[in-house]
Amino acid sequence: MLNFALFALVSSITPGPNNSMLMASGVRFGIKRTLPHLFGINLGFGFMFLAVGSILPLLPTGTMAMLEWVAMALLLYIAFKIATAPTSFDEETANDKPWGFFRAAAFQWINPKALMMAFAGASSYGLDAVTGAIVFTSANVVCATWIFAGAWLRHFLIDNPLRTRILYVMLAMIMVLSMIL
Repeated sequence: MLNFALFALVSSITPGPNNSMLMASGVRFGIKRTLPHLFGINLGFGFMFLAVGSILPLLPTGTMAMLEWVAMALLLYIAFKIATAPTSFDEETANDKPWGFFRAAAFQWINPKALMMAFAGASSYGLDAVTGAIVFTSANVVCATWIFAGAWLRHFLIDNPLRTRILYVMLAMIMVLSMIL
């Protein structure tokens, strides 16, 4: 169980689509407005892990390959949206909103890193699906670190659109690299 908890903690905190989006949202919208996104990730991933551990292995082989292509296309779109997000922090000019709970929860089902984590965790540690889902949901709380980092960076970026653009492009590149690696 300890080995699995460490796996869950390390794989949750490392860069990937969820953490890139949380940091970008922390920069753009702050901690409070990004919390529903974090909670959506936590519970959405927990339910996905539960399904992976009990239902998804029964699906036809081609289903996962098709899901992978859809997920990659969506991640490229989200990376583009992050890279081209407004660099202004003026709330009156912002027409976008942070991701909400349900959108973040649903995203877990097409997030390649999350799917890989769920498959690796469900197949490698011999835990039942419910225990694995609870441990992973608890470990995913460390993703909040990315929100706090983004909110802290906001103070450094607020008066410098070039720095903000550089950060957004770097986060988008991390997201794309997470698909390749």
